[in-house]
Amino acid sequence: MFTSKSASAVQKRLVSSFAKKRDVKAPFPTTFHPTRSANKTRILLPEGVVYNPPAAVPTPHQTPAAFLPNSDPRKTAPWNTKQHDISNMPQLSDNKKQYNLTEAEVKEIQRLRIEDPEKWTRKALAAKFNCSPFFISIASNTTVERQQQMNETLEIIKSRWTEHRKKIRADRVRRREVWARDA
Repeated sequence: MFTSKSASAVQKRLVSSFAKKRDVKAPFPTTFHPTRSANKTRILLPEGVVYNPPAAVPTPHQTPAAFLPNSDPRKTAPWNTKQHDISNMPQLSDNKKQYNLTEAEVKEIQRLRIEDPEKWTRKALAAKFNCSPFFISIASNTTVERQQQMNETLEIIKSRWTEHRKKIRADRVRRREVWARDA
């Protein structure tokens, strides 16, 4: 059997291969070390930095006027009649889209798209005439050569797809067919 010397050697061999908890120096407080526990530290925030009130029942003052019926007296209450001044608010985008293009502009779009489809893409024409790319697609068609070139590019891209991506795309096509059938 084991002698006391051999048993202690085996025990020492097993113990020495693992780092002891007291040997590990944590550079930050941890919940696993009783003297450096993060649970003992208290974070003291200066006044006015954090405003996080506890959850409370909303007051009638917080009900938006849009959700109140016209007969409700809260709709004409002083706290609901305040009009917000939006003149000083920043503009979100400089681009004002034009939705009414003239017939001459539509003809110009068609001419440019047929003349040089590489340069005058839907996006480029939309930027030039300040309208949406969707409107460009409605107003003009590209040339047959350009459509063939784009289809060839798409086939090259599809040939590089993995089996997983092919399966996902096939599922997407099937879902669209089901949606169309259900509608």
